[in-house]
Amino acid sequence: MHMLRHLALLSMAVGLTVAGCDDDPNEPQAEVYTATMNGANETPPVTTPATGTGTFTVTGNTIAYNITISNWPAGQTLSGAHIHFAPVPPATTGTVLLGFPTTGQGALTTAGGSGSIAISDAQLASLRAGGTYFNVHATPQAPGGLIRGPMVRQ
Repeated sequence: MHMLRHLALLSMAVGLTVAGCDDDPNEPQAEVYTATMNGANETPPVTTPATGTGTFTVTGNTIAYNITISNWPAGQTLSGAHIHFAPVPPATTGTVLLGFPTTGQGALTTAGGSGSIAISDAQLASLRAGGTYFNVHATPQAPGGLIRGPMVRQ
C-alpha cells in the first residue's frame, strides 16, 4: 500500500514535469500586439462613430489577425487596412508596412475579419521597433484613414 502511494506521487510529479516542458526552443514563440482604433487617433483627426480593435499574433513569418469594427458609417466603403511604421511623433502619418486584404478570403469588411498573412523579417523588425499603428480607410469620407490605433506589444 505504501509502495502504491509512492508510485502515484511519482507519476503525478513526472506528469507535471512533462506538462511544463511543452515549449520547444526550436519553435518560434508567438508575439501578440493589440490596437484600439478610433477617428481621434487619425492624422488629421476624423469625426466618426466608428471604432475598432485588433489583435495581431506573430509566429515565425506569419501574422494572424482578428479585427473587430463597430459603428461603421453608412455609405462608406472599406478601402484599405494597413500597419504603418511611424517612428517619429505619433501625430504623423507613417509609411505602409503591411497591407491587409479587403477582398477575397480573410478579407476585412466593415464589421472586421480574421485571417493570416506573411510578414518578412524586415517588416517584423520594424514592428518590433515600435512606432507602428493600424488603420482602416474609408471611401469617400476618409480615404487616408477613418480609424487608427497604436500597436502595443502584450
